[in-house]
Amino acid sequence: MINKVISTIRRYGMIEQGSVVVAAVSGGSDSMAMLHILNAVKNDFGFSLKAVHVNHGIRGNEADNDERFVSEYCERNGIPLDILKADVISEAQKLGVGLEEAGRKIRYDFFASQGNVLIATAHNLTDRAETFLFNFARGSALRGLGSIPPVRDNFIRPLIDCSKAEIEEYCSANGVPYVTDKTNADVTYSRNRIRHNVLPELRIINNGFENAAARCIDSLREDEKYLSECADELVMKSESNGGYDARSLASAPAVIRKRALVKITEKLCGVTPEYKFIDELCFILENGGSRQINGGEILRVRRGLLERPVNIDKPIIPVEFEQGSFKIGSCNVCVSFDTDCLQNVSNCDYKYFIDYDKISGKAFFRGREQGDKICIKGRGCTKTLKKLFNELSIPPEKRDSVIVLADESGVILAAGAGIDSRVAVNSDTKNIAVISFSFNR
Repeated sequence: MINKVISTIRRYGMIEQGSVVVAAVSGGSDSMAMLHILNAVKNDFGFSLKAVHVNHGIRGNEADNDERFVSEYCERNGIPLDILKADVISEAQKLGVGLEEAGRKIRYDFFASQGNVLIATAHNLTDRAETFLFNFARGSALRGLGSIPPVRDNFIRPLIDCSKAEIEEYCSANGVPYVTDKTNADVTYSRNRIRHNVLPELRIINNGFENAAARCIDSLREDEKYLSECADELVMKSESNGGYDARSLASAPAVIRKRALVKITEKLCGVTPEYKFIDELCFILENGGSRQINGGEILRVRRGLLERPVNIDKPIIPVEFEQGSFKIGSCNVCVSFDTDCLQNVSNCDYKYFIDYDKISGKAFFRGREQGDKICIKGRGCTKTLKKLFNELSIPPEKRDSVIVLADESGVILAAGAGIDSRVAVNSDTKNIAVISFSFNR
């Protein structure tokens, strides 16, 4: 198997002489075999080797034993090791995501902290087939069916052409120790179900299924590469005046146009659109209008251009909370501590009365931010500004222009929506601040 790994490294140009290779080692058979082989060939390829291990803090003593195992192995073999102890459960709760996603974020942040190095992961031929099947079951397009690439940015997969059976045989023949994660046998996880239930059936049909899947994956990746390059060319040619020519995009073949729309959306909005939104974007290319995609982002076709509306009025202007008048975009804002002086303000769209003494620290005007919440006076429930704006039928493309007054404890008010109950005026209020908004028409 070592010759197969050497061939893979050369085939994909994974490692240049003088590189630093950081092996991600869990202690399982795959990563231990990879570490053993990389340590054996490092002088031939002229690279230096170190290892990293992440203890996710989920499996208790078992995870601590894995950490100890990896540490002792690296010490015996003179391999530098960097260990991260993490609390994935707390991180998942903080981010509001699942354990798998939180663990992945922690690992990749840790990898990024290693600096300008190559990160070697132990993904293998069987993993590649499993990922192909997993993405196929989810209805992925070519991009997802391309499964795990041998090289991606600074990540390399030296075992990508080796099956799980070959790896375990290598460990046995060469005395490479490893630990077994009991959760790998839990078929409640989709990938484990594929590994233990689906792959064996496919091997009955074709005992060389992993290799057959790899040929299919390589072919699909070649197709995807060509189509992606065509989409890049379309994006470049259609770019115009801060947007993209809708007619040029609409006239392109659908297979190219849809890929171009994904790239444009990623570039303009920083998000990858879900598949269901691509057809909607294709519709507005020919018919005009706007569409909201995942993440609350808006794309529109206006004057023949596909563009993301830019709200030049979006306020990001911190100000001292003091009496006076100033301008935020197209809005005139007046702050006063004497209600009489506001009676003659013309074109006053919104006026709010706030208990000044309940303001926490400094207050400032800004646009809405992700996670902003407010408990509107009199409603008795807290909800996000996003949900509140939806209830108030504020168009998505205008929501970023809503002026928010906030302090160090959160939102005080949102212009046109109301004030938070924590700063509401009551019978005990001594100092009232009055905020008035009037918009240029």
